[in-house]
Formats: sequence, C-alpha cells, structure tokens
Amino acid sequence: MEFAVCYDHSGTDLALSIFLYITAFLVILAPLAAARLIEKSRADSVERLEMAW
Repeated sequence: MEFAVCYDHSGTDLALSIFLYITAFLVILAPLAAARLIEKSRADSVERLEMAW
C-alpha cells in the first residue's frame, strides 16, 4: 500500500535557501566589518597620540 505525500517541501526548501544565502552574506561581511573597526580604532589612537604630543 502506497502512502500519498501531502506535504509540499518547496516552502521549506525556499526558507532553507534564504537562510543559507543570508548566512553566507554575513560570513563574508563579518571580516570586512571587523577589519574596518580595527582600522578605525588604530586611526583614533594615532590621533590621540598626536593631540597629546
């Protein structure tokens, strides 16, 4: 006896692919944001040293 599959997986597949695309985007963006923050903090510390000098 065969059972009918009443559940459509297309919504789940769409949600999973959207989740994976967002996760991949954030994984790519995170190091760039961290590098920018490090660069900005170094620039601020140099400016503080120049002001104290």
